[in-house]
Order: sequence, then C-alpha cells, then structure tokens
Amino acid sequence: MDWKPLTRQEIAIRLKADPEFIPVEGNALASGDDAFDRKVEEGILHRLEQEDVWAWAAVTVTVSWGPFLASDHLGCCSYADEEDFCQPGGYFDDMIDEALDELNRVVLEAYRQLKTRERAA
Repeated sequence: MDWKPLTRQEIAIRLKADPEFIPVEGNALASGDDAFDRKVEEGILHRLEQEDVWAWAAVTVTVSWGPFLASDHLGCCSYADEEDFCQPGGYFDDMIDEALDELNRVVLEAYRQLKTRERAA
C-alpha cells in the first residue's frame, strides 16, 4: 500500500471557542478548598458578564485536508485567552493530535474504498 498518514504540516487547523452551557458552579474546580473554588468560580462568572468567551468555553479544534475534516472537542475550559489555550504541550496540541488521528482514519478509509473500486473496474 502506498498510502502514508498526513502530518501536521499538511493540514489546516481551525480553533473555535463557543460559550459553554454547563454551569460554572461545581464544575470549574475541585481543589478540596471550597472557599478557593468559590473564588475561582466568581472570577469566571465575572469574566462571563464581560462577555469573555475564554472565561468558560467549549473548544473545538478542526483539522482538514482537502475535503476531509475531523474535529476534537473539549468543554468546561477556562483560559485567559486563545493564546493561553494554545500554549505548547497543552490541550490544544492534544486536540490537534486526536483530530489528526481521526482525519487519517477517514482519509485511509476513503483511499481503501477507491483502491477497491479501482481493482473492481
């Protein structure tokens, strides 16, 4: 088989942060220190009042190659901003890897189907 997996260098990457609908209270932090957890939640809620989507976001990373797409999703995210979320070694890198793995499965399946069809013709 002459198919080879796609790499990060060959794909387009799109990041989207949407408002998270899971309540902040009881979901933002579980440090074991209830007072600290409430303070963090209050900070997130204040940022949400200022319409800061990164305060409490549902994040989707979509990778594409030609017409092929794959995505990974992570909810209940609280970051300073997009740059903070995209720091090397964090969830952003993991989400790209997950979406790229799925994209490679999709492209490989399409490749196999085309090869099978080619042999049947």
